[in-house]
Amino acid sequence: MTATTSSTTPLHTIVGIFGNDRTALEAVRSLDAAGFEASRVQMVGDDPSRAAEMGGKTFASQGFVAGAIVGLIVTAVFTIMGNLQVNPVGLVIGGIGVVGGLAVIGLVIGRTIGRHAPDAHAFEGAVRHGGAVVSVQCTAAERDLAARVLDGAGATSVRDEAGPEAL
Repeated sequence: MTATTSSTTPLHTIVGIFGNDRTALEAVRSLDAAGFEASRVQMVGDDPSRAAEMGGKTFASQGFVAGAIVGLIVTAVFTIMGNLQVNPVGLVIGGIGVVGGLAVIGLVIGRTIGRHAPDAHAFEGAVRHGGAVVSVQCTAAERDLAARVLDGAGATSVRDEAGPEAL
């Protein structure tokens, strides 16, 4: 069973905590066998801070877009006010640098304005003590299947997080 998701499909994140990397890897294989696309499944077993982000939400994409828009506005203002149209090559190179730079700054700011999942401390602690965390993005109809697969693969705890981002 493979569900088709679009940008408007509300996604949930089901997270399983495992005692070690081996059982977590087996859970990833089980999710694949159950029809979950690999792009929607993540495993973290070596980075406690990244594990804490499981099930959370960041605003990285919105920050990137906002930064790019600000960069376009800044470039347009400087082009008009600074009479930069006399050097089109410099304008294009500078514009790309300004837009790209501000887009990256927006991405970083959006990433830091993240909202951690309520269970972030549990995910971080599990990885810090030699465990691993597996998350899967799924639709509302797939939540029960994902939870059963993670539980059947040996998860010590399975949680349904509100955030739509699997890292």
